[in-house]
Amino acid sequence: MSDSTRTHVQVDPIGVDTTQLQESVSPVVAALAAEPAGFRLESELGHGGMGIVWRARDLTLDRAVAVKLLQDHFAADSRTAMRFLDEARITSQLQHPGIPAIYQVGTLPNGRPFLAMKLVKGRTLEAMIKSGEPLNVLAIFEGICQAVGYAHAHGILHRDLKPANVMVGAFGEVQVMDWGLAKSLAGGDSDSVAPEDESTATVIRSARDSDTQAGSLMGTPAFISPEQAAGETQNVNERSDVFGLGAVLCAMLTGSPPFAGKGSESVRINAVRGHMPEALAKLDACGGDPETVALCKLCMSFDAAERPANGGALAE
Repeated sequence: MSDSTRTHVQVDPIGVDTTQLQESVSPVVAALAAEPAGFRLESELGHGGMGIVWRARDLTLDRAVAVKLLQDHFAADSRTAMRFLDEARITSQLQHPGIPAIYQVGTLPNGRPFLAMKLVKGRTLEAMIKSGEPLNVLAIFEGICQAVGYAHAHGILHRDLKPANVMVGAFGEVQVMDWGLAKSLAGGDSDSVAPEDESTATVIRSARDSDTQAGSLMGTPAFISPEQAAGETQNVNERSDVFGLGAVLCAMLTGSPPFAGKGSESVRINAVRGHMPEALAKLDACGGDPETVALCKLCMSFDAAERPANGGALAE
């Protein structure tokens, strides 16, 4: 409830605005009321377009875990719930140190899905870049490439690679997070199963040109490959993820993603065209190792055929 619509304020004997207190805890109370059996939710870690991630306690094994719940405004039988379950199904097949392990998938008493996974301790690469702290660029980048390369070797695309989806631990361990937009090249999931909330940063619905049929485009505009931005789903493959890897490296080297613009549609159009003059200028002036800069540019080639074949090849 906003201040403009609040009609009554309660004040307790010690002068605390209990209405504000009730409003601040109501989402927490709602979440705790729908705790997954066998887990105790402790604190919210973050949220995205589809889900909310909580730090939780596995009551059976007495260990800290992360529990991801579907956002309340999505119905249990919605397309977004199907995408949520797709993430669990796909990620559970990826047994790699750089990919968080899925411990359990289930449903709440109200029928809404949840998944419990390894609790990753550290900071997002995005936060580290924004802080301006020194980065062990090649070590972090190699860790990301190894994890994505493993997924590629098992026929899985990530499709939303960006610094916000990478966690770096206190000892430099790297985890590639949020496989909610992942796609199996072997089939079994559908690009038509996209979150209904079009305001989320990781889903764009648009068309390449005004006379082109609009489709569902997956990815984050500032880091997306040209073929993803153009909605060419038939051309999205491992080399599209390689572009995303190059975009992450670009952000590590320059502090900025490859594509910019005054709005999301402007950013998307620049991505469709592969138009990144500012990013290329920053790469030339970043002072990084010339071979690393050259590799970054190669990954972000407009022509997908010029990019390394997959994450594993890039790691090598």
